[in-house]
Parts: sequence; structure tokens; C-alpha cells
Amino acid sequence: MLNRYRIENYKSFRENDFELRKLNLFSGANSAGKSSAIQALLNAADNFRKETTEHSIVARHTQVVTFNETRNFITNAKSYRIGLYDDENEINLLFTPADDAFKGINVVQDGRPKGNLYSLLHNNLFYLPAMRTGRLDNSTINPNAEQNPLGLNGEFVIDFYQNNRTQLLPESLWAGKEIKTLEGQVNLWLKKLTGYRLIVELDGTQYRVKFETIGGKQLFPYHVGTGISFITEVIIVCLALPENGMVIIENPEIHLHPSAQADLIDFFAMVAKSGRQVIIESHSDHLFNGIRRLLHKGNITLADVNVFHFTREEDGLTKGESVILTQEGGIRNYIPGMFEQFDKDLDDILS
Repeated sequence: MLNRYRIENYKSFRENDFELRKLNLFSGANSAGKSSAIQALLNAADNFRKETTEHSIVARHTQVVTFNETRNFITNAKSYRIGLYDDENEINLLFTPADDAFKGINVVQDGRPKGNLYSLLHNNLFYLPAMRTGRLDNSTINPNAEQNPLGLNGEFVIDFYQNNRTQLLPESLWAGKEIKTLEGQVNLWLKKLTGYRLIVELDGTQYRVKFETIGGKQLFPYHVGTGISFITEVIIVCLALPENGMVIIENPEIHLHPSAQADLIDFFAMVAKSGRQVIIESHSDHLFNGIRRLLHKGNITLADVNVFHFTREEDGLTKGESVILTQEGGIRNYIPGMFEQFDKDLDDILS
């Protein structure tokens, strides 16, 4: 598990430490830096090597960008650094311009990884971005599955599912004992969370995707609502994640009813407790309060969860601050702007 990572002079961050646990939530207003913090971690993961090395930047999980786009222009940074830390490693990656125009990027890694850190970041890291397609009815075979099995925007989730559907899952991820494969458990979880069952057939290079109702009626994705397609992607990726792997999902609650969002945080907690590391970026107070509920009920411990709230300071720099929770679900350090709109609206109504 990645215990911590540190950002220095990346985009709007001057410096920020992120202590990671099994279940992690990044929250905050739009353009507060949540996605930038995730991009920094993905940037480091994509360029992490088995040996101390210097090389040109590689982008597997994100779009290729220039040095000028990724450096902190507020501080006029001439380099930026991302540190990765677990029980055996403290390794930093230094990113510098490869040309006078600040377009190309060189990367220098200051250490050789020990243990499983390289395997985690290169083989066992799955990412679903906020801009993922959600178009399951337009799925095709992935021509570059080894490089990025899900695609830059999650466009190949169905191909990944078909290639791994017979994989046996551990009991810790089961929604039921009927079928122990990825396909069986995806459908058990889908039935539990949405009432549907996923059906996938290959037609040439195109996948024909349908959702089957409890009554047996088969419907195309555009007939059941976008939220069902999005939650299907999330379930597939989380269940297929290898033990000791990491999944990063931006806005997992897209198009979901509040009750489904509450169910979703229970699902993420189950995945995290099974030995997988989960990082969620979200605007949803239902996910945040769901974590507090899980703590209060004893379904997850403080040692297993961390919440970061992001704010943009007056000077334009970003700060990601850890929210200190209690095992009863309380908050010890309330941060202004943190999921307070419901209370403001209620005050207006009651006044």
C-alpha cells in the first residue's frame, strides 16, 4: 500500500503531503486542486522505474502535457517534485524542462524501489477519470490493452471485463456465493445496487451490451439511464482490482440518486477492507457523510480512512488539508466550505 505521497511545485501546489489509508476521499470546490493532486500521483506512477534513472516523461493514464502546463506558474517554478513513500521506500521523482520552451519534460528518480511498490504503480493501479465515456453501448476491443487496459477515459472497461470475466474473486469481495467469478460477482453487485444484470456479447470488434431486468427483459444502456452505465464501470474495476492494488476514481457518484450514492460508499469500504486501496475524488456530501456513518456504526476504523478537503487560497495556491474525524463520525477540525450548503439552505428555510 502507498502510505504517503508529496507534491512540490506541481500546478497550483507549493507543497502538500497526502497520508493515504485504505479508503481515501478527496473533496472540495471546483478548481480547488483535487484532480491536480490525482494527476500528480498518476504522473509519478507512470514514470516510476525499477532503477535509478533519467528519462523523458511518459503518460499512460493521462494526456501528454508540457512542462509549462504542469509546473507551478504562480511560484515560477523551474522544476517540480513528487515523492512516493511506503513501509520500505522513500523515493522522489524530479521533473525538469527538457528544452528552453518549457515543452518537453525530463524525469530523474533518486532511488531504486524495494518490495512491491513498482508492481503496485505499474501493474496494479486502475484509474477512472471524471471525463470517462460512460457509453457502454459503444464499446470496442482495446488495441493497446497492455499499456492501459481501461483506456484514457474508461472506454475499454467492457473489453477488460470480457477478458477477465472468468477470474475467481476472493470471498472478501462477494455479494453472494452463487458464482465466484468476476462475471458472477459483478452481476450480483449490480442486482443488489441497481436491480439489473449485465449481458455482453462480442460482434466483430464491437461489444453488444445490454442490461437485463429481474423479469428477464433486456434493455440497451441508453434505455436504463446513464447512472447505471457509470456504476457498472465502477463495480467492474473495483472487483477486478488485484489484492494490494490501488483504484482511483473521480466522481464515482455521477448521475446516481442519493440513496445509490450511500450504497456506493458501503461498496468502496468493502473493497478497501479486502486489502485494496481506494482513492475517490467527489463533490458528494452523501459519500462524505457515508464515511462518517460507517465510522459511527463501527464498519470501518479511523486507521482505515482519510478525508482531504481542498481549498484555493487568495494567492491562487492550493491546499489539501486532512479532515480529522472521530470514530463516532464527528469532525474535529471543521474547514469552511466543507459540505455546508445543505445547512445554509436549511437555515434559509427555517428563518
